[in-house]
Amino acid sequence: MWTLTVDGGGSKTLARLTHQPSGQHWQQQAGPASLTNDFALALANINQLTDSLCQQAGVNSAQLRAVMGLAGAGNPQQQQQAMQQLAGRYQQLFITTDARTSMYGANLGQPVLVVALGTGSVAMRLLADGSEQQVGGWGFNIGDEGGGAWLGKQLVRELLWQVDSLAGIQSPLLQQAGAQIGSHADTLLPWLKSASPNDFAALAPLVFDYAGRCKVADKLQQRHVAAVQQLIYAGREHFALPVVLLGGLAGRTTALLDAPCRALLQPARGSALDGAYLLAQQLTATTT
Repeated sequence: MWTLTVDGGGSKTLARLTHQPSGQHWQQQAGPASLTNDFALALANINQLTDSLCQQAGVNSAQLRAVMGLAGAGNPQQQQQAMQQLAGRYQQLFITTDARTSMYGANLGQPVLVVALGTGSVAMRLLADGSEQQVGGWGFNIGDEGGGAWLGKQLVRELLWQVDSLAGIQSPLLQQAGAQIGSHADTLLPWLKSASPNDFAALAPLVFDYAGRCKVADKLQQRHVAAVQQLIYAGREHFALPVVLLGGLAGRTTALLDAPCRALLQPARGSALDGAYLLAQQLTATTT
């Protein structure tokens, strides 16, 4: 039995091919696989990883049972469209959200609240009775508070206020951002017209880099921390759940949380690929 597990996010995609009888596995990384941000690119990266891993292992994709956790798969239309375009390649295919596979991996299938802070943000709750609940993760246009793209968007909004001011750009953080994306309308407007969530997320690390030496950075960092704590408490509600922070911003955020919030945290016991593998095992048991 061969199992392909995929973790597709807004910045990168990881895939692992496992031969269950022997435990041997192969793993590779490619570009993003967010169905929302770029559907065609997501499928192209998944197909590339599938082909490469199959070549390494000497198998055909038609032999694989595939479980994929993809950003944007919470949208039923996108999930169904991806299923239609990919299903013919595999013996069996199951597509769910990357938040769900992260949740199952974070505490190896045990009760947990996972808060993922990557390009976007989302909380996923798993209870002892197996019930699941997603909180947040509504996407870049209206939600994803505390995520990298959201934080980058907050930064650019502050930049535009100072561009419009008589004093001009005074903040060291915003001067650096302006050097990267433009500091006048003739350069900023073209950037804004074509900027993707990934482009906004690429600016987010600057906020942490300039915190402590720039008032605007301090303000944005405080705004970020407040958004993450709101997501943690909204996701946890009244349940006594351990909390696992995941994603590219998790490491820089953890130390900034208040003491009661930090006391809820525990390290991840597994990855999203581990979670996808657990789901694959559940599917096998259910099918059997």
